[in-house]
Amino acid sequence: MKKIIPVLALLTLAPVALADTVLGVYAGGGQWRADYDGDLGDPSIRLNELGLNKSNNNFYFVALEHPVPLIPNIKLQQTNISSRQTSTISRTFTLNQVSFTIDSEVTSDFDLSHTDAVFYYEALDNWINLDLGVTLRKFDGHATASNELRTESVDLDDVIPLIYVKGQFNLPLTGFALGGAINAINYSDNRITDYNAYISYTFDSALDIGAQLGYRSLTLKANEDDIKVDAELTGPYAGVLLHF
Repeated sequence: MKKIIPVLALLTLAPVALADTVLGVYAGGGQWRADYDGDLGDPSIRLNELGLNKSNNNFYFVALEHPVPLIPNIKLQQTNISSRQTSTISRTFTLNQVSFTIDSEVTSDFDLSHTDAVFYYEALDNWINLDLGVTLRKFDGHATASNELRTESVDLDDVIPLIYVKGQFNLPLTGFALGGAINAINYSDNRITDYNAYISYTFDSALDIGAQLGYRSLTLKANEDDIKVDAELTGPYAGVLLHF
Protein backbone atom coordinates (compact mmCIF):
# COMPACT_ATOMS: atom_id res chain seq x y z
CA MET A 1 0.00 0.00 0.00
CA LYS A 2 1.09 3.53 -0.65
CA LYS A 3 1.97 5.78 2.23
CA ILE A 4 -1.03 7.80 3.29
CA ILE A 5 -0.58 11.43 4.21
CA PRO A 6 -1.98 11.71 7.73
CA VAL A 7 -4.89 13.89 6.76
CA LEU A 8 -6.53 13.43 10.09
CA ALA A 9 -3.47 14.94 11.76
CA LEU A 10 -5.01 18.21 10.61
CA LEU A 11 -8.00 17.45 12.78
CA THR A 12 -7.75 19.60 15.87
CA LEU A 13 -9.97 18.50 18.69
CA ALA A 14 -10.84 21.26 21.14
CA PRO A 15 -10.85 19.96 24.70
CA VAL A 16 -14.58 19.73 25.28
CA ALA A 17 -14.14 18.76 28.90
CA LEU A 18 -11.42 18.75 31.50
CA ALA A 19 -9.39 15.57 31.84
CA ASP A 20 -9.26 13.55 35.03
CA THR A 21 -8.39 15.65 38.05
CA VAL A 22 -6.01 12.89 39.17
CA LEU A 23 -3.23 11.37 37.10
CA GLY A 24 -4.26 7.86 36.07
CA VAL A 25 -2.39 5.00 34.45
CA TYR A 26 -4.32 2.19 32.80
CA ALA A 27 -2.74 -1.00 31.50
CA GLY A 28 -3.80 -4.44 30.39
CA GLY A 29 -3.61 -7.20 27.87
CA GLY A 30 -5.41 -10.22 26.56
CA GLN A 31 -6.11 -12.52 23.66
CA TRP A 32 -8.44 -12.15 20.69
CA ARG A 33 -9.78 -15.30 18.98
CA ALA A 34 -10.40 -14.14 15.40
CA ASP A 35 -12.14 -15.84 12.47
CA TYR A 36 -10.90 -14.90 8.98
CA ASP A 37 -13.10 -14.01 6.03
CA GLY A 38 -12.52 -12.16 2.76
CA ASP A 39 -10.36 -12.16 -0.36
CA LEU A 40 -6.73 -11.63 -1.33
CA GLY A 41 -5.19 -10.88 -4.74
CA ASP A 42 -6.41 -9.88 -8.21
CA PRO A 43 -7.81 -12.21 -9.48
CA SER A 44 -8.57 -13.06 -5.88
CA ILE A 45 -8.86 -16.12 -3.69
CA ARG A 46 -10.82 -16.57 -0.48
CA LEU A 47 -8.66 -16.43 2.62
CA ASN A 48 -10.35 -19.62 3.83
CA GLU A 49 -9.17 -21.41 0.65
CA LEU A 50 -5.60 -20.55 1.69
CA GLY A 51 -6.26 -22.27 5.01
CA LEU A 52 -6.63 -18.98 6.94
CA ASN A 53 -9.50 -19.72 9.30
CA LYS A 54 -8.73 -18.78 12.92
CA SER A 55 -5.88 -17.36 14.96
CA ASN A 56 -5.23 -16.43 18.58
CA ASN A 57 -3.90 -12.87 18.70
CA ASN A 58 -2.33 -11.19 21.71
CA PHE A 59 -2.75 -7.50 22.55
CA TYR A 60 -1.27 -5.16 25.18
CA PHE A 61 -1.95 -1.54 26.07
CA VAL A 62 -1.05 1.27 28.42
CA ALA A 63 -2.86 4.62 28.73
CA LEU A 64 -2.06 7.83 30.59
CA GLU A 65 -4.81 10.27 31.62
CA HIS A 66 -3.82 13.58 33.19
CA PRO A 67 -5.41 16.82 34.45
CA VAL A 68 -3.95 19.20 31.82
CA PRO A 69 -6.93 20.25 29.65
CA LEU A 70 -5.09 21.38 26.51
CA ILE A 71 -2.94 18.26 26.16
CA PRO A 72 -4.64 15.05 24.96
CA ASN A 73 -4.49 11.82 26.88
CA ILE A 74 -2.53 9.05 25.19
CA LYS A 75 -2.98 5.32 24.80
CA LEU A 76 -0.47 2.93 23.22
CA GLN A 77 -1.60 -0.52 22.11
CA GLN A 78 0.16 -3.38 20.34
CA THR A 79 -1.87 -6.09 18.57
CA ASN A 80 -0.14 -9.13 17.07
CA ILE A 81 -2.12 -10.76 14.27
CA SER A 82 -0.57 -13.47 12.12
CA SER A 83 -1.44 -16.82 10.57
CA ARG A 84 0.72 -19.13 8.44
CA GLN A 85 -1.00 -21.99 6.61
CA THR A 86 -0.48 -24.42 3.72
CA SER A 87 -3.29 -25.45 1.41
CA THR A 88 -3.90 -26.89 -2.06
CA ILE A 89 -5.75 -24.10 -3.85
CA SER A 90 -8.84 -24.69 -5.99
CA ARG A 91 -8.39 -21.62 -8.19
CA THR A 92 -5.64 -19.48 -9.68
CA PHE A 93 -4.94 -16.18 -7.94
CA THR A 94 -2.41 -13.37 -8.36
CA LEU A 95 -0.48 -11.48 -5.68
CA ASN A 96 1.34 -8.38 -6.96
CA GLN A 97 1.26 -9.70 -10.56
CA VAL A 98 2.68 -13.10 -9.55
CA SER A 99 0.27 -15.95 -10.27
CA PHE A 100 -0.27 -19.13 -8.28
CA THR A 101 -2.04 -21.78 -10.35
CA ILE A 102 -4.94 -24.04 -9.51
CA ASP A 103 -4.20 -27.35 -7.70
CA SER A 104 -0.80 -26.15 -6.48
CA GLU A 105 0.19 -26.31 -2.82
CA VAL A 106 0.59 -22.77 -1.51
CA THR A 107 1.99 -21.66 1.82
CA SER A 108 0.48 -18.33 2.86
CA ASP A 109 1.58 -15.96 5.62
CA PHE A 110 -0.90 -13.20 6.45
CA ASP A 111 0.17 -10.64 9.06
CA LEU A 112 -1.86 -7.60 10.16
CA SER A 113 0.11 -6.77 13.33
CA HIS A 114 -0.09 -3.10 14.26
CA THR A 115 0.72 -0.51 16.90
CA ASP A 116 -1.77 2.21 17.83
CA ALA A 117 -1.01 5.61 19.31
CA VAL A 118 -4.33 7.12 20.40
CA PHE A 119 -4.58 10.82 21.28
CA TYR A 120 -7.93 11.65 22.87
CA TYR A 121 -9.90 14.03 25.05
CA GLU A 122 -12.56 13.10 27.59
CA ALA A 123 -15.84 14.68 26.51
CA LEU A 124 -17.69 13.06 29.41
CA ASP A 125 -16.19 11.56 32.56
CA ASN A 126 -18.76 10.29 35.05
CA TRP A 127 -21.03 7.28 35.04
CA ILE A 128 -21.10 7.88 31.30
CA ASN A 129 -17.67 8.25 29.66
CA LEU A 130 -17.06 9.52 26.15
CA ASP A 131 -13.60 9.83 24.56
CA LEU A 132 -12.95 11.52 21.20
CA GLY A 133 -9.68 11.61 19.35
CA VAL A 134 -7.36 10.38 16.61
CA THR A 135 -5.50 7.08 16.30
CA LEU A 136 -2.26 6.76 14.36
CA ARG A 137 -2.03 3.09 13.39
CA LYS A 138 1.34 1.69 12.26
CA PHE A 139 0.97 -1.61 10.45
CA ASP A 140 4.00 -3.89 10.56
CA GLY A 141 2.79 -6.86 8.55
CA HIS A 142 2.79 -8.54 5.16
CA ALA A 143 0.97 -10.88 2.82
CA THR A 144 3.14 -13.69 1.45
CA ALA A 145 2.41 -16.63 -0.82
CA SER A 146 4.85 -19.30 -1.99
CA ASN A 147 4.92 -22.68 -3.72
CA GLU A 148 7.65 -24.88 -5.20
CA LEU A 149 8.17 -22.45 -8.11
CA ARG A 150 7.84 -18.92 -6.76
CA THR A 151 7.45 -16.69 -3.72
CA GLU A 152 5.85 -13.27 -3.54
CA SER A 153 5.50 -10.95 -0.55
CA VAL A 154 3.88 -7.54 -0.14
CA ASP A 155 4.60 -5.39 2.90
CA LEU A 156 1.75 -3.91 4.89
CA ASP A 157 3.65 -1.19 6.71
CA ASP A 158 1.67 2.04 6.38
CA VAL A 159 0.94 4.63 9.05
CA ILE A 160 -2.79 5.35 8.85
CA PRO A 161 -4.79 7.98 10.78
CA LEU A 162 -8.19 6.93 12.11
CA ILE A 163 -11.08 8.67 13.83
CA TYR A 164 -11.38 7.36 17.40
CA VAL A 165 -14.54 7.27 19.52
CA LYS A 166 -15.04 5.33 22.77
CA GLY A 167 -18.04 5.23 25.08
CA GLN A 168 -18.58 3.50 28.41
CA PHE A 169 -21.45 3.29 30.88
CA ASN A 170 -20.49 2.43 34.45
CA LEU A 171 -23.25 0.59 36.26
CA PRO A 172 -23.46 2.48 39.59
CA LEU A 173 -22.18 0.74 42.73
CA THR A 174 -21.57 -2.60 40.97
CA GLY A 175 -18.06 -2.51 39.48
CA PHE A 176 -19.53 -3.50 36.11
CA ALA A 177 -19.31 -1.42 32.93
CA LEU A 178 -20.59 -1.69 29.38
CA GLY A 179 -18.75 -0.03 26.54
CA GLY A 180 -17.38 0.00 23.05
CA ALA A 181 -14.90 1.78 20.78
CA ILE A 182 -14.40 2.37 17.09
CA ASN A 183 -11.45 3.35 14.91
CA ALA A 184 -12.37 4.05 11.30
CA ILE A 185 -11.40 5.73 8.03
CA ASN A 186 -12.75 5.54 4.48
CA TYR A 187 -10.82 7.08 1.60
CA SER A 188 -10.79 6.45 -2.14
CA ASP A 189 -11.36 2.68 -2.52
CA ASN A 190 -9.72 1.83 0.82
CA ARG A 191 -11.33 1.35 4.22
CA ILE A 192 -10.50 0.37 7.78
CA THR A 193 -13.21 -0.23 10.36
CA ASP A 194 -12.18 -1.58 13.76
CA TYR A 195 -14.73 -1.76 16.56
CA ASN A 196 -15.26 -3.62 19.80
CA ALA A 197 -18.02 -3.98 22.39
CA TYR A 198 -17.41 -5.28 25.90
CA ILE A 199 -18.49 -5.85 29.47
CA SER A 200 -15.95 -5.39 32.25
CA TYR A 201 -15.72 -5.77 35.99
CA THR A 202 -13.25 -3.93 38.23
CA PHE A 203 -12.47 -4.66 41.88
CA ASP A 204 -12.38 -1.38 43.81
CA SER A 205 -9.10 -1.34 45.76
CA ALA A 206 -5.85 0.60 46.07
CA LEU A 207 -4.75 -1.11 42.84
CA ASP A 208 -7.85 -1.57 40.72
CA ILE A 209 -7.77 -4.96 38.99
CA GLY A 210 -10.40 -6.04 36.52
CA ALA A 211 -11.38 -8.30 33.68
CA GLN A 212 -13.01 -7.63 30.33
CA LEU A 213 -14.93 -9.84 27.90
CA GLY A 214 -15.78 -8.51 24.49
CA TYR A 215 -16.19 -8.91 20.76
CA ARG A 216 -13.97 -7.27 18.15
CA SER A 217 -14.33 -6.81 14.39
CA LEU A 218 -11.53 -5.55 12.12
CA THR A 219 -12.25 -4.89 8.44
CA LEU A 220 -9.45 -3.93 6.05
CA LYS A 221 -10.03 -3.08 2.40
CA ALA A 222 -7.02 -2.03 0.31
CA ASN A 223 -7.09 -1.48 -3.44
CA GLU A 224 -3.55 -0.51 -4.41
CA ASP A 225 -1.24 -1.40 -7.30
CA ASP A 226 0.78 -3.91 -5.28
CA ILE A 227 -1.98 -5.47 -3.17
CA LYS A 228 -5.71 -5.95 -3.25
CA VAL A 229 -7.28 -7.30 -0.09
CA ASP A 230 -10.74 -7.23 1.45
CA ALA A 231 -10.44 -9.01 4.78
CA GLU A 232 -12.53 -9.21 7.93
CA LEU A 233 -11.43 -10.64 11.28
CA THR A 234 -14.10 -11.12 13.93
CA GLY A 235 -14.38 -12.89 17.24
CA PRO A 236 -14.41 -12.75 21.03
CA TYR A 237 -11.61 -11.57 23.28
CA ALA A 238 -10.76 -11.65 26.97
CA GLY A 239 -8.35 -9.47 28.89
CA VAL A 240 -7.18 -8.22 32.27
CA LEU A 241 -7.16 -4.56 33.37
CA LEU A 242 -5.07 -2.56 35.83
CA HIS A 243 -5.62 1.00 37.07
CA PHE A 244 -3.21 2.78 39.38
